[in-house]
Amino acid sequence: MSHEDRRLFLKKSATIVSGLAAASCTPPRESAPSGTSSLDNLDSLHGLHRTTLDAVGRVVLPKGALGDQGVARVLDDFVKWLDGFEPVAELPHHYLWNDEIAYGPPDPAPLWRSQLEALELEAQKRHGSSFGAVDVPLQEAILHRQLPREMPQDLPYAGDAPHVAIGLLAYFYRTSEANDLGHGAAIEKQTCRGLDTGPDEPKPLGS
Repeated sequence: MSHEDRRLFLKKSATIVSGLAAASCTPPRESAPSGTSSLDNLDSLHGLHRTTLDAVGRVVLPKGALGDQGVARVLDDFVKWLDGFEPVAELPHHYLWNDEIAYGPPDPAPLWRSQLEALELEAQKRHGSSFGAVDVPLQEAILHRQLPREMPQDLPYAGDAPHVAIGLLAYFYRTSEANDLGHGAAIEKQTCRGLDTGPDEPKPLGS
């Protein structure tokens, strides 16, 4: 896969989020299709509207590369990550040049929950149906209208994302799986394989 092909892969699932575009033994902080939803259909984790979130995931995640099961798995992992999110957590810092302690963002769940509610409400008011039940072009149009006008130039850390759709993309594209898909090879950047495997070229995916 060429460099340009990789860039296209990283951007193709974010066409509605225009402008978004080191291997380590320690994972970064971000370590099923549904039917009709309603405002009473809340996920137990952080009270998110899970069926609405699932619909958002099917719109923005690279379904062609992941498949239906892969998209569902990423959504499950995203919700689990959010459930374990520590608000204003102390961040790693480098004492060699800075002894100031830095802290992470607050819990994004309340903001994201309100955004999912807004997607659901607009779908019901405009189309008389839940967000998850309307056609994909209508979902994209609703989502596009509700995205912030000032968009980040690059995908932020997921917890800093100004919208749940951006947070989901940011979470996914920091995973080892997304890195492997982008390169078409089993790089497994979050796996400690040992120094003896250094000269070995990653195997192509599916081999």
